[in-house]
Amino acid sequence: MASQEPLVRFYDLSGPKCWSPACWRTRYALNYKRIPYECVKLSYPAIKPTCQKLLSPTWPDDDCTVPIIEILQAPHIAKNDSTPIAELLNERFTEKDGYPDLKLIEEAKKHAKNTKLANRAVYFWICYDVYKNALDPDDGSKEFFKRTREADYGPLEKYLEKMGGSEDAIFQELKVQWMYLKERMAKEDGTGEPTYIDFYDASRIRWVEAANSEKGKRLMNLYGDDTFIKLMNKVKPYEGGDGGL
Repeated sequence: MASQEPLVRFYDLSGPKCWSPACWRTRYALNYKRIPYECVKLSYPAIKPTCQKLLSPTWPDDDCTVPIIEILQAPHIAKNDSTPIAELLNERFTEKDGYPDLKLIEEAKKHAKNTKLANRAVYFWICYDVYKNALDPDDGSKEFFKRTREADYGPLEKYLEKMGGSEDAIFQELKVQWMYLKERMAKEDGTGEPTYIDFYDASRIRWVEAANSEKGKRLMNLYGDDTFIKLMNKVKPYEGGDGGL
């Protein structure tokens, strides 16, 4: 599919590897639906001007986020934010036309709200690792990331203190906050068709792995069972690379 004419242009965050959980969700969605696409990597400083170019010159600063997609067929449209993007992909690339339908998108906002504390625990656990390891060192992203995050919560290296002050404390919090996944995967064998909710959860795991491989391994074994292995087996066929499967 990578050799086909792209139907979508996907704007991802720059870095040595794919790392942004929101961008991972869009990558999973595009690959699952088998939509040919091309990938453009953006630095953090380039997000705002790109949004204002593609979406609106008056696009609000707080809404200048990635991922962004452009649909390259008429009627042309651009959109950002992973879940609205997934909804748009289902609308424009339908099962009737041979594109698999993303399942459970309608549950995504509720899922995001219900798992907000799980996301928060991960964020404070790996934020400094993202700064050190996941960002492009040469395009201004590291400086932008450090300045904007420290304006909210202070020095990046102190972020662990926001979640109990130690790796062990945050790991115990992760065990509590990710229990919903353990309970869901206990009912599965890891071979079923993934839903958008599966992609949502898997994107957070890929986020951790890209920021710190050792923390990624620790998260995968959070409960000492196959909870995370089964989830990642479900989504693995849809990880792909730049330009689709």
